[in-house]
Amino acid sequence: MDNKTVALKACKSYGREEVEDKVAELFELLGGPGAFAGEGQSVFLKVNALLGAAPEKGVTTHPEVVRAVVRQFQKVTDRITIGDSPGGPFTTSYLKRVYEKTGFADVARETGAELGLDTSTTQVQIPQGKTMKGITICAAMAEADCLVSVSKFKTHMFLNITGAIKNTFGSVPGANKFGYHSRFTKDTDFSDLIIDVLLASAPDLNIVDAVVGMDGNGPRGGNLVEMGMLAAGPDALSLDALMMSLIGIDFAKNKPLAAAVRRGLCDGSAKGLTVLGGDAGVLAFSGFQLPTKKDISEHVPDFIMKQFGNRIALRPLPVEGKCTACKRCVESCPAKAITIEGGLARVDLKKCVRCYCCHELCEQDAIVLDRPLLMRLMRMNRDL
Repeated sequence: MDNKTVALKACKSYGREEVEDKVAELFELLGGPGAFAGEGQSVFLKVNALLGAAPEKGVTTHPEVVRAVVRQFQKVTDRITIGDSPGGPFTTSYLKRVYEKTGFADVARETGAELGLDTSTTQVQIPQGKTMKGITICAAMAEADCLVSVSKFKTHMFLNITGAIKNTFGSVPGANKFGYHSRFTKDTDFSDLIIDVLLASAPDLNIVDAVVGMDGNGPRGGNLVEMGMLAAGPDALSLDALMMSLIGIDFAKNKPLAAAVRRGLCDGSAKGLTVLGGDAGVLAFSGFQLPTKKDISEHVPDFIMKQFGNRIALRPLPVEGKCTACKRCVESCPAKAITIEGGLARVDLKKCVRCYCCHELCEQDAIVLDRPLLMRLMRMNRDL
């Protein structure tokens, strides 16, 4: 199928019957499940399982969407796996915990699909790579006959938007993610890394869950917004371009999409897309808000950040009374800047690379992003 072809359907709730009907319509528009997987082939559904959060939190792909996708592929194969590499240790025990909390384990039990518990990895070469020419990804995803990315449309504190493109970063296993965060600390460099991961994982089909999205300070602490739509297509870049058009925000604000445009992989526009489904004209979503707590490093030259970064950049601040000293932030910090002292997480700001993984992955909402005084004063004279 042409990479410029996308399918879009209105879906107003996560009621099982409605979701099954709308997902079936998406597949029909795109040629059916047989257009992506042959009879008896293996299918891996790469969901967004950022952390162990209940479906109603809006942090992860909704299990009803995943269930409906499983049912579609069961028309051609019974070799279906649901999985991800969440933001935490890539271990069987942690995966089981996340799958239970997110509802994906229930989907597997109901449908007979497998859960992705294989923690082996493989190296994939990327001839078009910019940040690297080879990258480590989860072997089960790389080896599947058909890889399907089932993403959640949300904002992201570092990259502004996490959608079809950013979802593929979950194909990078556990601790490798944190290593890449420590190597690529600038948003432009990290966006190029995301595109390299997309090229390495190369999903055959991308599906976006935007029935309920998240705006504001996502990807886990933002505002739930009823967007009422599902979208699908073979190309993640085209899907993100469509979604940016629907929310009325310039594609350049989607930093991974902007990186793809800089590299000549797409033009970022929805104008050249073939949108199937007949709902594009009525699903425009107004008022979608990007993160409001933006890091000043986006506006300040590198040499200034190196000298004054600790005084002007957003800084993660553990909150006493909420922090349970669970050490999840310690495990996820790529810069090894966090320790537990006196039952409370402590951040060494001199080591902090401001990837905000700790803020993103704290299940207790115990890490806030604090603006230093100098940054607050600068904001009085500039929209930062």
